[in-house]
Amino acid sequence: MPSEVSYGAVLTAPAYPAHEESDVVLKSGSTLRLRPIRPEDAPALLEFYKRLSPDSLYFRFFSVPRLNVRKTESVCEVDYQNTFGLVGEMGGRIVAAAHYYRNREHPERAEAAFTVEDALQGQGIGTRLLERLAEIARARGIRVFEADVLAGNRRMLGVFRNCGFELTQRFEGGVGRVVFSLEPTPQFEEKSAQRSESAAAASMRLLFEPKVVAVVGAARERGKIGAEIFHNLVAAGFQGSVVPVNPKASEVEGVRCYPRVVDVPGPVDLAVLVIPAERVEAAIDDCVAKGVRAIVTITAGFSETGEEGRRREAAIVEKIRAAGIRMVGPNCLGILNTDPRVRMNATFSPIYPPEGRVALSSQSGALGLALLDYATRLNLGISTFVSVGNKADVSGNDLIQYWAQDPRTDVILLYLESFGNPARFSRIARRVAREKP
Repeated sequence: MPSEVSYGAVLTAPAYPAHEESDVVLKSGSTLRLRPIRPEDAPALLEFYKRLSPDSLYFRFFSVPRLNVRKTESVCEVDYQNTFGLVGEMGGRIVAAAHYYRNREHPERAEAAFTVEDALQGQGIGTRLLERLAEIARARGIRVFEADVLAGNRRMLGVFRNCGFELTQRFEGGVGRVVFSLEPTPQFEEKSAQRSESAAAASMRLLFEPKVVAVVGAARERGKIGAEIFHNLVAAGFQGSVVPVNPKASEVEGVRCYPRVVDVPGPVDLAVLVIPAERVEAAIDDCVAKGVRAIVTITAGFSETGEEGRRREAAIVEKIRAAGIRMVGPNCLGILNTDPRVRMNATFSPIYPPEGRVALSSQSGALGLALLDYATRLNLGISTFVSVGNKADVSGNDLIQYWAQDPRTDVILLYLESFGNPARFSRIARRVAREKP
């Protein structure tokens, strides 16, 4: 498994393929940024290699190499055609890397290799790397991946075997030669869909089943949105803890208030942001520093308002995805879960519908209010409700996959005004509708 391959002198730097950047959801529910490697990644890649255990280094390079910037510079020198590197970023640092090197004599074939930080192995990162690298390679005319794997490298062998590609393997002298076609098989498609569904479900549970909710912008004056959301959480009988966050208040409804999320003692699972748009980015910085894993941004003033709003929205999405946080909104009504173990009304609607088997999502906050009111008057039980707003992060695709695995949901209702990825929505909806209309 080569660590570097030369295809001759490159006279001009190849153009960085920004369109190959993507964010994937892991089985833990966190997100991982995948992007092509860049020459300037050499120092960060060196730090990544230094954090690897001797075993992980040996499995990757078949030795424990002498690490220096020169070596990582060579690993970062790719042409994005015959050689391609992909890195996974989490928390602002590289935590995984994958490469392919095209075979010069058989250009439809390529050597593949990947490495994942020891502490994060077992979370599905290797599989996601391999899936994405295979997709990129197929687009460049590569049809077969080959890899030399040490017999003791069980995790890498497991990724190859479980990914769903048709493969052959042969061992000789403690080294396995793994060869597999990159053409998607029905088995690969099914396993990929199952992985995506399980990961999406895990990430949505961070939103729907928090133990501690912080309302950033909670106010004492009823009628204000921050005051109503805090009151609704308490009034619905939320089974966890609700914490108000407001630098201008000492308490809200008798509950001690904190100036910032980072000042709240103990963990915070979900933050509901009800503050002016220009303060949202700083609040998200606090959430990242606190280790909050889920956010609902009620605040309007983002992509729905024009160019400046789109810039603000892009900035907060960059921050949450770099931190592995899932976010509903912005510009939304909120979320609701009638499960007796949760009882969460994190919306500014006073309506708390009866518990039931219907899941509901609305892209329109106004229509969401009307639907909740109508469902309650009809005594139509709701399992969970989401107002997705601008769908900057959490989308209908995420929610459908969550509800597919939710034992409390039998029917899924969606009101959508736009599709971020229509083809993917169609695939997911057809698959889920086999069991749940």
